[in-house]
Amino acid sequence: MNLTWTVAGGVLGFAAGMGLRATVYRLSVAVGERTACPHCGVPITGRARCAGCRSWYGAPLVLELVTAVVLALLFSRFAGLPDAAAFAFIGAVGVALAAVDLAVQRLPDRLTLPLYPGLIALLGLAALIDGHPAQLFRALLGGVVLGGGYLVLGLLGRGQLGGGDIKLAGGLGIALGWLGWSTLFAGAVLGFVLMGVVSLVLLIARRVTLRHAVSFGPFMLGGALVAVLTSA
Repeated sequence: MNLTWTVAGGVLGFAAGMGLRATVYRLSVAVGERTACPHCGVPITGRARCAGCRSWYGAPLVLELVTAVVLALLFSRFAGLPDAAAFAFIGAVGVALAAVDLAVQRLPDRLTLPLYPGLIALLGLAALIDGHPAQLFRALLGGVVLGGGYLVLGLLGRGQLGGGDIKLAGGLGIALGWLGWSTLFAGAVLGFVLMGVVSLVLLIARRVTLRHAVSFGPFMLGGALVAVLTSA
């Protein structure tokens, strides 16, 4: 583990989480966006706390600390490599997506769609620096494969996978495909494995029923993170 890169990732992650807090709070509603503080009615700004009543947008420091841990792990994995920026980007956005999905079972376009141009630009720069354009082509193909696979599952599953899951899968496919087909496969499978294990535990504990809808986005992101961190 490279301590310097790990600490740098943690600091950057904390700052990114704080910057994303207001966006996550705005999007943590069933439809559209929350535009004003529910406590005092003051319009939501880009700050972590309401400018009027000073209440936090969401649980204090949770988003920042989780993002800090995720980026610390990713910076440790990609220490000094040109693709570190791309994985830090999807790591920070991924935490925000997981937070919204856990809150309201929604993966909004405002967070999923920017993954595509952002990852393509950052991985394209990494490919230019490393001189491996074939790796970028594999990443793009990975996005098509995983996104297309989720689209088929969504059509066959009669709504069990939502459009947000499919769009997120395409973005994750780009990142996982960059690291190789085995990483792409592992990330895809681990998402379903994690969901199955957690759902079984919740069923046994009687916290959910078979009719209960479980947010799949956090498991997709968690499986991808494990696959990335354990990739060669």
